[in-house]
Amino acid sequence: MSLKLTSLILISIFKNVINDNVISLFVELLKHLTSDEKNLEGDLKLYSDFVEALYLKNENQNLYEYIFKLIYTDENIISKGCSDCIRENNQLLDTAKYELSLLYDLIGYDYNKIKHMFNDKYPEMQDIISHLPLFNTRSINEFNLSDIIKSYSLNGYGIFSCYSAFKYLDNKEIKPVEYFDTLTFSDLKNYEYQQNIIKQNTLAFLQGKPANNVLLYGDRGCGKSSTVKALINEFSDYNLKIIQVSKKGFINLPDLYDKLRNLPLKFIIFADDISFDENDENFSSIKAILEGSLYNIPKNLIIYATTNRMHLVKESFSSREGNEVHYNDTIDEMVSLSDRFGIMLTFSSLNKNEYLDIVKQIANDCCIEVNEKLLKDASAFSIQKGIMTPRIARQFINDFIANLTI
Repeated sequence: MSLKLTSLILISIFKNVINDNVISLFVELLKHLTSDEKNLEGDLKLYSDFVEALYLKNENQNLYEYIFKLIYTDENIISKGCSDCIRENNQLLDTAKYELSLLYDLIGYDYNKIKHMFNDKYPEMQDIISHLPLFNTRSINEFNLSDIIKSYSLNGYGIFSCYSAFKYLDNKEIKPVEYFDTLTFSDLKNYEYQQNIIKQNTLAFLQGKPANNVLLYGDRGCGKSSTVKALINEFSDYNLKIIQVSKKGFINLPDLYDKLRNLPLKFIIFADDISFDENDENFSSIKAILEGSLYNIPKNLIIYATTNRMHLVKESFSSREGNEVHYNDTIDEMVSLSDRFGIMLTFSSLNKNEYLDIVKQIANDCCIEVNEKLLKDASAFSIQKGIMTPRIARQFINDFIANLTI
């Protein structure tokens, strides 16, 4: 076995890379091919397992591209501490450069070299070896530590450098959303005033200026959630990320704060369709977490929430009648949570003209002729649904297109 392959054992900074399934299979294959022990079936199986794993994870079957991505998204002592003290730690940087050279040496074992290694070890089996499945290593650019550190500083590391959207689960796990909605503001019709307000607030947040938490309130189907999602695609150049939390997950926000606090990225903490019962035990805790507790909210986080209830609390008639002695205190408590949001945007259902205008816009986007019958059918469709909203307009057009193809 070569000295370089043996030295891979010493890798400590980029240990996650060397322990990756594809890379560990490749290293194991190299160890077998450079050993004196002959086991053709075992070596061919190792090669097959490696190529299969690479094919599944890299569409170009390119080992260089795969290792490159692993390095640039790796969670390690350098990526987690991308600061001046890291850049001035010469011993750490020298170690990182050496490890990168070892990882780059793996690219030297390209398809042709692996094939020659098989032929040298098993010359009598060249017919089988000639059919080894291909893989690529077509780039010759070395891994540059300065570029890698710069990438960590701009794009973060781990899952945060690979995805734009995440879910914060009730078990405190952050799970990426692999197929995030490609929705843009051009897909949303009307409500331009509300969209401009939240875009201005988000841009201020991204530029490090004072910005407010935002509560988007209004009727169902008016585009509250879609507006928040469209922000991620609108500001993709800023590496803006979104993490959706459930009402229950709000209690664990301090834990989420700690996970995100030191990342060089900006996050929207998104709570969709939230409301509370009057006696909800989570109400006071969540209110304190949003504002009023001793916990310091990180500067790289902002909270956007949607609700169908203006004050987030389900009121009863007894609440309105004021059974408590201090009725005003009861009302103040109920509105105190919504007061934690510096901006409240209202999304109301549409009148008939506004609704039909949206139907026309969506129809034009889909190259559908707008005529009197189409608008009459759209009105009937909304009456059947019991509400006029952008969602109903889009559902009508979808239904219209589906019936055209039947």
